[in-house]
Amino acid sequence: MRGAGPGSPAALRQMNQAHVLAAVRRADLLRLGEIAELTGLSRPTVVAALDELCEAGWVSFCDDGPPGRQRVGRPARVVRFRAEAGFVVGIDVGAHTTEVVVADLDGVPVASARQSTTGAHDRTQLLGVIRATVHDALTRSGIPRNHVMSVAVGSPGIVNLDERTIVQAPSLPGWASINLAKELRSSFRAPVLVENDVNLAVLAECWRGAAATTRDVVFVLWGERVGAGIVIDGRLHRGSAGAAGEVGYLNVLETAGGDAVADDDGLGPFERAVGSRAIVAMARAEASRPRGRTSRIAAAGPELDALEVFRASEAGDRAARRVVDAVIARFARGLAPLLLVLDPDMVVIGGRLAGAGDAMFEALRASVRRLCLVAPQIERSMLGEDAVAIGAVRLALSDVEERVLPRLDSASLPRRAATTRAEGRARAEAPA
Repeated sequence: MRGAGPGSPAALRQMNQAHVLAAVRRADLLRLGEIAELTGLSRPTVVAALDELCEAGWVSFCDDGPPGRQRVGRPARVVRFRAEAGFVVGIDVGAHTTEVVVADLDGVPVASARQSTTGAHDRTQLLGVIRATVHDALTRSGIPRNHVMSVAVGSPGIVNLDERTIVQAPSLPGWASINLAKELRSSFRAPVLVENDVNLAVLAECWRGAAATTRDVVFVLWGERVGAGIVIDGRLHRGSAGAAGEVGYLNVLETAGGDAVADDDGLGPFERAVGSRAIVAMARAEASRPRGRTSRIAAAGPELDALEVFRASEAGDRAARRVVDAVIARFARGLAPLLLVLDPDMVVIGGRLAGAGDAMFEALRASVRRLCLVAPQIERSMLGEDAVAIGAVRLALSDVEERVLPRLDSASLPRRAATTRAEGRARAEAPA
Protein backbone atom coordinates (compact mmCIF):
# COMPACT_ATOMS: atom_id res chain seq x y z
CA MET A 1 0.00 0.00 0.00
CA ARG A 2 1.40 3.42 -0.98
CA GLY A 3 2.66 5.44 1.94
CA ALA A 4 2.47 2.42 4.27
CA GLY A 5 6.13 1.44 4.19
CA PRO A 6 8.29 1.27 7.32
CA GLY A 7 8.26 4.61 9.11
CA SER A 8 5.29 5.96 7.14
CA PRO A 9 2.38 7.55 9.04
CA ALA A 10 0.12 4.59 8.18
CA ALA A 11 2.70 2.10 9.44
CA LEU A 12 3.18 4.06 12.67
CA ARG A 13 -0.56 4.16 13.24
CA GLN A 14 -0.67 0.42 12.65
CA MET A 15 2.11 -0.16 15.20
CA ASN A 16 0.35 2.01 17.78
CA GLN A 17 -2.91 0.14 17.25
CA ALA A 18 -1.11 -3.19 17.61
CA HIS A 19 0.55 -2.11 20.88
CA VAL A 20 -2.72 -0.83 22.31
CA LEU A 21 -4.75 -3.84 21.20
CA ALA A 22 -2.18 -6.26 22.64
CA ALA A 23 -2.33 -4.48 26.01
CA VAL A 24 -6.12 -4.54 26.08
CA ARG A 25 -6.29 -8.22 25.11
CA ARG A 26 -3.84 -9.18 27.85
CA ALA A 27 -5.57 -7.27 30.64
CA ASP A 28 -9.18 -7.30 29.41
CA LEU A 29 -10.29 -4.01 31.04
CA LEU A 30 -7.94 -1.02 31.12
CA ARG A 31 -8.19 2.72 31.68
CA LEU A 32 -6.55 5.08 29.23
CA GLY A 33 -3.76 5.92 31.65
CA GLU A 34 -3.03 2.25 32.26
CA ILE A 35 -2.79 1.61 28.51
CA ALA A 36 -0.36 4.53 28.13
CA GLU A 37 1.76 3.17 30.98
CA LEU A 38 1.79 -0.39 29.63
CA THR A 39 2.58 0.60 26.03
CA GLY A 40 4.89 3.57 26.66
CA LEU A 41 2.76 5.65 24.28
CA SER A 42 1.51 9.14 25.02
CA ARG A 43 -2.09 9.57 26.09
CA PRO A 44 -3.08 11.40 22.84
CA THR A 45 -1.51 8.59 20.81
CA VAL A 46 -3.44 6.00 22.82
CA VAL A 47 -6.68 7.93 22.31
CA ALA A 48 -6.09 8.14 18.55
CA ALA A 49 -5.31 4.40 18.35
CA LEU A 50 -8.39 3.53 20.39
CA ASP A 51 -10.60 5.67 18.19
CA GLU A 52 -9.42 3.73 15.12
CA LEU A 53 -9.73 0.37 16.87
CA CYS A 54 -13.21 1.29 18.08
CA GLU A 55 -14.25 2.33 14.59
CA ALA A 56 -12.92 -0.95 13.21
CA GLY A 57 -14.94 -2.84 15.81
CA TRP A 58 -12.11 -4.42 17.81
CA VAL A 59 -12.57 -2.53 21.11
CA SER A 60 -15.33 -0.69 22.96
CA PHE A 61 -15.63 1.64 25.92
CA CYS A 62 -17.60 0.93 29.09
CA ASP A 63 -17.94 2.50 32.54
CA ASP A 64 -15.55 1.34 35.23
CA GLY A 65 -16.67 -0.36 38.40
CA PRO A 66 -19.25 -2.96 39.39
CA PRO A 67 -22.85 -2.40 38.28
CA GLY A 68 -25.30 -0.83 40.75
CA ARG A 69 -22.67 1.04 42.76
CA GLN A 70 -23.35 4.75 43.24
CA ARG A 71 -20.59 7.05 42.04
CA VAL A 72 -19.68 10.62 42.69
CA GLY A 73 -18.78 12.60 39.57
CA ARG A 74 -18.15 11.37 36.07
CA PRO A 75 -17.44 7.61 35.88
CA ALA A 76 -14.10 6.50 34.54
CA ARG A 77 -14.13 4.81 31.16
CA VAL A 78 -12.37 1.55 30.52
CA VAL A 79 -11.58 -0.25 27.29
CA ARG A 80 -12.36 -3.87 26.51
CA PHE A 81 -11.56 -6.11 23.58
CA ARG A 82 -14.66 -7.07 21.60
CA ALA A 83 -14.21 -10.82 21.51
CA GLU A 84 -17.66 -11.03 19.91
CA ALA A 85 -16.44 -9.07 16.86
CA GLY A 86 -15.83 -12.38 15.12
CA PHE A 87 -15.72 -16.12 15.66
CA VAL A 88 -13.60 -19.11 14.72
CA VAL A 89 -14.42 -22.77 14.19
CA GLY A 90 -12.22 -25.68 15.27
CA ILE A 91 -12.89 -29.16 13.85
CA ASP A 92 -11.50 -32.50 15.00
CA VAL A 93 -12.01 -35.26 12.43
CA GLY A 94 -11.43 -38.73 13.85
CA ALA A 95 -12.01 -42.31 12.87
CA HIS A 96 -14.69 -42.62 15.54
CA THR A 97 -15.94 -39.08 16.20
CA THR A 98 -16.02 -35.61 14.67
CA GLU A 99 -16.12 -32.68 17.09
CA VAL A 100 -16.73 -29.02 16.21
CA VAL A 101 -16.16 -26.05 18.54
CA VAL A 102 -17.28 -22.49 17.81
CA ALA A 103 -15.31 -19.90 19.83
CA ASP A 104 -15.07 -16.12 20.08
CA LEU A 105 -11.87 -14.14 19.49
CA ASP A 106 -10.74 -14.80 23.05
CA GLY A 107 -10.92 -18.51 22.31
CA VAL A 108 -13.90 -18.97 24.63
CA PRO A 109 -16.21 -21.70 23.29
CA VAL A 110 -19.77 -20.57 22.64
CA ALA A 111 -21.07 -23.88 21.29
CA SER A 112 -19.91 -27.35 20.31
CA ALA A 113 -21.27 -30.45 18.62
CA ARG A 114 -20.13 -34.04 18.23
CA GLN A 115 -21.20 -36.82 15.87
CA SER A 116 -20.05 -40.39 15.31
CA THR A 117 -18.05 -41.10 12.17
CA THR A 118 -17.91 -44.87 12.57
CA GLY A 119 -20.64 -45.30 9.95
CA ALA A 120 -18.76 -43.24 7.34
CA HIS A 121 -17.20 -45.70 4.91
CA ASP A 122 -15.77 -43.28 2.34
CA ARG A 123 -14.75 -39.65 1.98
CA THR A 124 -18.18 -38.52 0.75
CA GLN A 125 -19.90 -39.91 3.83
CA LEU A 126 -17.24 -38.52 6.15
CA LEU A 127 -17.47 -35.06 4.59
CA GLY A 128 -21.22 -35.28 5.09
CA VAL A 129 -20.72 -35.96 8.80
CA ILE A 130 -18.29 -33.05 9.11
CA ARG A 131 -20.68 -30.62 7.40
CA ALA A 132 -23.61 -31.80 9.49
CA THR A 133 -21.62 -31.39 12.71
CA VAL A 134 -20.53 -27.88 11.70
CA HIS A 135 -24.14 -26.98 10.95
CA ASP A 136 -25.22 -28.34 14.33
CA ALA A 137 -22.56 -26.35 16.22
CA LEU A 138 -23.31 -23.10 14.38
CA THR A 139 -27.04 -23.57 14.93
CA ARG A 140 -26.48 -24.05 18.66
CA SER A 141 -24.24 -20.96 18.80
CA GLY A 142 -26.60 -18.73 16.84
CA ILE A 143 -23.57 -17.46 14.90
CA PRO A 144 -24.13 -16.80 11.16
CA ARG A 145 -21.56 -18.46 8.92
CA ASN A 146 -20.41 -15.08 7.58
CA HIS A 147 -19.32 -14.07 11.09
CA VAL A 148 -16.79 -16.93 11.11
CA MET A 149 -13.35 -15.43 10.44
CA SER A 150 -11.28 -18.61 10.25
CA VAL A 151 -11.73 -22.38 10.30
CA ALA A 152 -9.11 -24.96 11.31
CA VAL A 153 -9.41 -28.72 10.89
CA GLY A 154 -7.42 -31.44 12.60
CA SER A 155 -7.14 -34.75 10.74
CA PRO A 156 -5.18 -37.96 11.21
CA GLY A 157 -2.35 -38.41 8.74
CA ILE A 158 0.44 -36.39 7.19
CA VAL A 159 -0.68 -33.00 5.92
CA ASN A 160 0.99 -31.29 2.95
CA LEU A 161 0.55 -27.62 3.82
CA ASP A 162 1.68 -26.38 0.40
CA GLU A 163 -0.92 -28.40 -1.48
CA ARG A 164 -3.37 -28.52 1.46
CA THR A 165 -3.84 -32.25 1.01
CA ILE A 166 -3.83 -35.23 3.35
CA VAL A 167 -0.90 -37.34 2.16
CA GLN A 168 -1.46 -40.37 4.36
CA ALA A 169 -4.38 -41.21 6.63
CA PRO A 170 -4.64 -44.99 6.93
CA SER A 171 -7.23 -44.79 9.72
CA LEU A 172 -9.75 -42.96 7.48
CA PRO A 173 -11.07 -44.68 4.34
CA GLY A 174 -10.48 -42.76 1.11
CA TRP A 175 -8.94 -39.83 2.96
CA ALA A 176 -5.46 -39.88 1.41
CA SER A 177 -4.90 -37.16 -1.22
CA ILE A 178 -8.07 -35.28 -0.29
CA ASN A 179 -7.85 -31.47 -0.40
CA LEU A 180 -9.80 -30.96 2.80
CA ALA A 181 -9.49 -27.17 2.74
CA LYS A 182 -11.01 -27.02 -0.73
CA GLU A 183 -13.81 -29.40 0.20
CA LEU A 184 -14.82 -27.32 3.21
CA ARG A 185 -14.08 -23.90 1.76
CA SER A 186 -17.41 -23.94 -0.09
CA SER A 187 -19.14 -23.92 3.30
CA PHE A 188 -17.43 -20.76 4.53
CA ARG A 189 -16.29 -17.36 3.33
CA ALA A 190 -13.38 -17.64 5.75
CA PRO A 191 -10.04 -19.40 5.12
CA VAL A 192 -9.90 -23.10 6.02
CA LEU A 193 -6.65 -24.40 7.53
CA VAL A 194 -5.77 -28.09 7.81
CA GLU A 195 -3.29 -29.61 10.25
CA ASN A 196 -2.37 -33.01 11.67
CA ASP A 197 -4.57 -33.75 14.68
CA VAL A 198 -1.75 -34.53 17.12
CA ASN A 199 0.04 -31.32 16.14
CA LEU A 200 -3.10 -29.45 17.13
CA ALA A 201 -3.29 -31.36 20.40
CA VAL A 202 0.19 -30.22 21.43
CA LEU A 203 -0.73 -26.62 20.55
CA ALA A 204 -3.76 -26.95 22.80
CA GLU A 205 -1.76 -28.33 25.71
CA CYS A 206 0.74 -25.49 25.37
CA TRP A 207 -2.10 -22.97 25.23
CA ARG A 208 -4.53 -24.11 27.90
CA GLY A 209 -3.35 -27.48 29.12
CA ALA A 210 -0.67 -29.26 31.09
CA ALA A 211 2.21 -27.57 29.22
CA ALA A 212 0.93 -23.98 29.40
CA THR A 213 4.21 -22.70 30.91
CA THR A 214 6.55 -24.98 28.97
CA ARG A 215 8.63 -24.21 25.86
CA ASP A 216 9.78 -27.68 24.78
CA VAL A 217 7.01 -30.27 24.77
CA VAL A 218 6.22 -33.66 23.29
CA PHE A 219 2.55 -34.63 23.26
CA VAL A 220 1.95 -38.34 22.76
CA LEU A 221 -1.44 -39.61 21.67
CA TRP A 222 -1.80 -43.12 23.07
CA GLY A 223 -4.81 -45.16 22.10
CA GLU A 224 -5.48 -47.40 19.14
CA ARG A 225 -3.13 -45.06 17.31
CA VAL A 226 0.15 -43.66 18.63
CA GLY A 227 1.47 -40.32 17.43
CA ALA A 228 3.42 -37.36 18.74
CA GLY A 229 3.19 -33.60 18.42
CA ILE A 230 6.38 -31.64 19.03
CA VAL A 231 6.88 -28.05 20.18
CA ILE A 232 10.44 -26.73 20.28
CA ASP A 233 11.13 -23.32 21.86
CA GLY A 234 7.43 -22.56 21.76
CA ARG A 235 7.00 -23.36 18.06
CA LEU A 236 5.38 -26.36 16.43
CA HIS A 237 7.91 -28.63 14.73
CA ARG A 238 6.38 -30.30 11.68
CA GLY A 239 9.49 -31.56 9.86
CA SER A 240 10.35 -31.04 6.20
CA ALA A 241 7.46 -33.20 4.93
CA GLY A 242 5.05 -32.69 7.84
CA ALA A 243 5.85 -36.16 9.17
CA ALA A 244 7.56 -35.24 12.44
CA GLY A 245 6.12 -37.21 15.34
CA GLU A 246 4.83 -40.20 13.36
CA VAL A 247 6.05 -42.52 16.10
CA GLY A 248 3.40 -45.10 15.28
CA TYR A 249 5.76 -46.23 12.52
CA LEU A 250 8.74 -46.76 14.85
CA ASN A 251 10.30 -50.18 14.43
CA VAL A 252 12.58 -50.33 17.45
CA LEU A 253 11.00 -53.33 19.18
CA GLU A 254 11.60 -56.97 18.46
CA THR A 255 7.83 -57.49 18.79
CA ALA A 256 7.04 -54.95 16.05
CA GLY A 257 8.73 -56.54 13.06
CA GLY A 258 8.30 -55.64 9.41
CA ASP A 259 8.81 -52.35 7.61
CA ALA A 260 7.58 -48.89 8.59
CA VAL A 261 4.25 -49.36 6.85
CA ALA A 262 0.67 -49.60 8.05
CA ASP A 263 -1.10 -52.95 8.18
CA ASP A 264 -4.55 -53.62 6.75
CA ASP A 265 -6.09 -51.82 9.74
CA GLY A 266 -3.94 -48.72 9.24
CA LEU A 267 -1.64 -49.36 12.21
CA GLY A 268 2.14 -48.94 12.11
CA PRO A 269 4.66 -51.28 13.81
CA PHE A 270 4.80 -49.39 17.12
CA GLU A 271 1.02 -49.07 17.25
CA ARG A 272 0.73 -52.81 16.70
CA ALA A 273 3.01 -53.33 19.70
CA VAL A 274 1.62 -50.88 22.28
CA GLY A 275 -1.77 -49.63 21.03
CA SER A 276 -5.17 -50.53 22.43
CA ARG A 277 -5.58 -53.55 20.16
CA ALA A 278 -2.18 -54.90 21.13
CA ILE A 279 -2.98 -54.55 24.83
CA VAL A 280 -6.27 -56.39 24.46
CA ALA A 281 -4.62 -59.15 22.41
CA MET A 282 -1.87 -59.54 25.04
CA ALA A 283 -4.46 -59.66 27.82
CA ARG A 284 -6.51 -62.34 26.08
CA ALA A 285 -3.38 -64.41 25.47
CA GLU A 286 -2.42 -64.07 29.14
CA ALA A 287 -5.94 -64.97 30.30
CA SER A 288 -5.89 -68.14 28.17
CA ARG A 289 -2.92 -69.53 30.07
CA PRO A 290 -3.50 -71.66 33.17
CA ARG A 291 -2.08 -68.99 35.48
CA GLY A 292 -4.40 -66.36 34.06
CA ARG A 293 -7.73 -68.17 33.93
CA THR A 294 -8.87 -66.78 37.28
CA SER A 295 -7.99 -63.25 36.24
CA ARG A 296 -10.55 -60.44 35.94
CA ILE A 297 -9.53 -60.02 32.32
CA ALA A 298 -10.47 -63.65 31.62
CA ALA A 299 -13.99 -62.90 32.84
CA ALA A 300 -14.33 -59.75 30.73
CA GLY A 301 -15.23 -61.68 27.58
CA PRO A 302 -15.06 -60.38 24.00
CA GLU A 303 -15.81 -56.78 25.01
CA LEU A 304 -12.53 -56.42 26.90
CA ASP A 305 -11.20 -52.85 26.72
CA ALA A 306 -7.56 -51.82 27.08
CA LEU A 307 -8.40 -49.49 29.99
CA GLU A 308 -9.96 -52.43 31.83
CA VAL A 309 -6.59 -54.15 31.71
CA PHE A 310 -4.95 -51.15 33.40
CA ARG A 311 -7.72 -50.96 36.00
CA ALA A 312 -7.43 -54.68 36.75
CA SER A 313 -3.68 -54.25 37.20
CA GLU A 314 -4.18 -51.43 39.69
CA ALA A 315 -6.69 -53.59 41.54
CA GLY A 316 -4.02 -56.25 42.07
CA ASP A 317 -4.81 -58.66 39.24
CA ARG A 318 -1.52 -60.44 38.54
CA ALA A 319 -2.25 -61.42 34.95
CA ALA A 320 -3.23 -57.85 34.10
CA ARG A 321 -0.13 -56.61 35.89
CA ARG A 322 2.11 -58.77 33.71
CA VAL A 323 0.48 -57.33 30.58
CA VAL A 324 0.74 -53.75 31.80
CA ASP A 325 4.39 -54.17 32.81
CA ALA A 326 5.24 -55.51 29.35
CA VAL A 327 3.33 -52.72 27.57
CA ILE A 328 4.89 -49.94 29.64
CA ALA A 329 8.36 -51.36 29.01
CA ARG A 330 7.65 -51.37 25.26
CA PHE A 331 6.13 -47.88 25.34
CA ALA A 332 9.10 -46.44 27.22
CA ARG A 333 11.56 -48.06 24.79
CA GLY A 334 9.72 -46.45 21.90
CA LEU A 335 9.67 -43.02 23.58
CA ALA A 336 13.30 -43.08 24.67
CA PRO A 337 14.91 -42.35 21.25
CA LEU A 338 12.57 -39.41 20.72
CA LEU A 339 13.31 -38.01 24.18
CA LEU A 340 17.06 -38.53 23.90
CA VAL A 341 17.11 -36.57 20.64
CA LEU A 342 14.74 -33.74 21.61
CA ASP A 343 15.38 -33.43 25.38
CA PRO A 344 11.96 -31.85 26.06
CA ASP A 345 10.93 -30.26 29.35
CA MET A 346 7.68 -32.20 29.41
CA VAL A 347 5.91 -35.15 27.85
CA VAL A 348 2.12 -34.97 27.88
CA ILE A 349 0.24 -38.23 27.42
CA GLY A 350 -3.17 -37.91 25.81
CA GLY A 351 -5.60 -40.19 24.05
CA ARG A 352 -7.79 -42.91 25.48
CA LEU A 353 -5.03 -44.72 27.38
CA ALA A 354 -4.17 -41.53 29.25
CA GLY A 355 -7.27 -42.45 31.24
CA ALA A 356 -5.30 -45.18 33.00
CA GLY A 357 -4.63 -44.57 36.67
CA ASP A 358 -1.73 -42.88 38.42
CA ALA A 359 0.08 -46.19 38.86
CA MET A 360 0.57 -46.45 35.10
CA PHE A 361 2.10 -42.97 34.97
CA GLU A 362 4.44 -43.72 37.86
CA ALA A 363 5.58 -46.93 36.16
CA LEU A 364 6.10 -45.11 32.87
CA ARG A 365 8.14 -42.38 34.57
CA ALA A 366 10.33 -45.02 36.21
CA SER A 367 10.87 -46.85 32.91
CA VAL A 368 11.76 -43.64 31.07
CA ARG A 369 14.21 -42.61 33.81
CA ARG A 370 16.13 -45.84 33.26
CA LEU A 371 16.39 -45.22 29.51
CA CYS A 372 17.11 -41.47 29.32
CA LEU A 373 20.06 -39.43 30.54
CA VAL A 374 17.72 -36.64 31.64
CA ALA A 375 14.14 -37.73 32.14
CA PRO A 376 11.50 -35.12 31.32
CA GLN A 377 8.41 -34.42 33.34
CA ILE A 378 5.60 -36.78 32.25
CA GLU A 379 2.04 -35.58 32.76
CA ARG A 380 -1.49 -36.55 31.83
CA SER A 381 -3.33 -34.37 29.32
CA MET A 382 -5.58 -31.81 30.99
CA LEU A 383 -7.79 -31.45 27.92
CA GLY A 384 -8.64 -35.08 27.25
CA GLU A 385 -10.64 -35.85 24.12
CA ASP A 386 -11.18 -32.14 23.43
CA ALA A 387 -7.47 -31.41 22.87
CA VAL A 388 -7.55 -31.55 19.06
CA ALA A 389 -10.62 -29.33 18.72
CA ILE A 390 -9.15 -26.81 21.19
CA GLY A 391 -5.90 -26.84 19.24
CA ALA A 392 -7.87 -26.20 16.06
CA VAL A 393 -9.45 -23.17 17.73
CA ARG A 394 -5.96 -21.94 18.65
CA LEU A 395 -4.74 -22.35 15.06
CA ALA A 396 -7.77 -20.49 13.70
CA LEU A 397 -7.22 -17.66 16.21
CA SER A 398 -3.58 -17.41 15.16
CA ASP A 399 -4.75 -17.05 11.57
CA VAL A 400 -7.07 -14.19 12.54
CA GLU A 401 -4.29 -12.52 14.51
CA GLU A 402 -1.87 -12.85 11.60
CA ARG A 403 -4.25 -11.88 8.84
CA VAL A 404 -6.83 -9.49 10.26
CA LEU A 405 -5.94 -7.94 13.62
CA PRO A 406 -3.42 -5.05 13.75
CA ARG A 407 0.12 -6.41 14.03
CA LEU A 408 3.48 -4.85 14.72
CA ASP A 409 5.05 -6.21 11.53
CA SER A 410 2.15 -5.40 9.23
CA ALA A 411 1.55 -2.08 7.53
CA SER A 412 -2.00 -2.85 6.45
CA LEU A 413 -4.81 -1.25 8.39
CA PRO A 414 -7.25 -3.57 10.19
CA ARG A 415 -10.28 -4.76 8.38
CA ARG A 416 -13.57 -3.54 9.67
CA ALA A 417 -15.66 -5.76 11.95
CA ALA A 418 -19.42 -5.45 12.47
CA THR A 419 -19.90 -2.59 14.95
CA THR A 420 -23.65 -2.04 14.96
CA ARG A 421 -26.70 -4.23 15.12
CA ALA A 422 -27.73 -3.02 11.66
CA GLU A 423 -24.38 -4.08 10.19
CA GLY A 424 -24.55 -7.41 11.97
CA ARG A 425 -28.11 -7.99 10.71
CA ALA A 426 -27.11 -7.09 7.16
CA ARG A 427 -24.24 -9.57 7.24
CA ALA A 428 -26.43 -12.27 8.75
CA GLU A 429 -28.98 -11.85 5.98
CA ALA A 430 -26.40 -11.84 3.17
CA PRO A 431 -26.41 -14.99 1.02
CA ALA A 432 -23.90 -17.63 2.16
